[in-house]
Amino acid sequence: MTELFSLSEAAAIAEIPLDTVRTALEKKAVKPSHKRKTGNSVRHQFSVGDVLFVKLLAEFPFPLSKQDKKSLAQILARGDTRSAHWSLQGANLVYRSGDMRISIQCKAFRQTVARNLSAYRWGSRRIMSSPQILGGEPVFRGTRIPLQHVVSLCRKNVPEQEITQDFPSLSARDLAYARLVARLGPRPGRPRKPLAFTRVHGLAR
Repeated sequence: MTELFSLSEAAAIAEIPLDTVRTALEKKAVKPSHKRKTGNSVRHQFSVGDVLFVKLLAEFPFPLSKQDKKSLAQILARGDTRSAHWSLQGANLVYRSGDMRISIQCKAFRQTVARNLSAYRWGSRRIMSSPQILGGEPVFRGTRIPLQHVVSLCRKNVPEQEITQDFPSLSARDLAYARLVARLGPRPGRPRKPLAFTRVHGLAR
């Protein structure tokens, strides 16, 4: 099953501003192959390859033509090894035109995405919610430490050493996931209120 991410998750994993991804979508520089319809709106879903492509576009050292972007998307997001003037050589991208040859080192981009993907996957297993623990607030499994509290500390740039001193049961992977969630930013709109149930007596049958 293909692993897919929302727009905000893709931006957080790629460590680039959310508006950068939105702009790339609006200009059709990025065209994720997966979409999910929610009511009257359509939400894009990013594969791992899409996330890597978005990261590369944001960090690329010089402007790219539409054809170059299309070719790089074919290689990074669609899995081709060659497209037009571009080809994949190991972890790097190579551009060839006549006698000209340019190599783009992609190791750092790939490492960033891989590191954050690992944190994302860890968090999907590590975070749990139960009505018996803090009223169902998401916590780190086996603890009563709220995820959002640690996330708020990350957003305030509290040093990791201070966080681990206060919460020694948290691992480096726990903190990596909290930093990833911190980059997601607050969810849009007002927080949803839980449904309230009232017991009514004396209803006629």
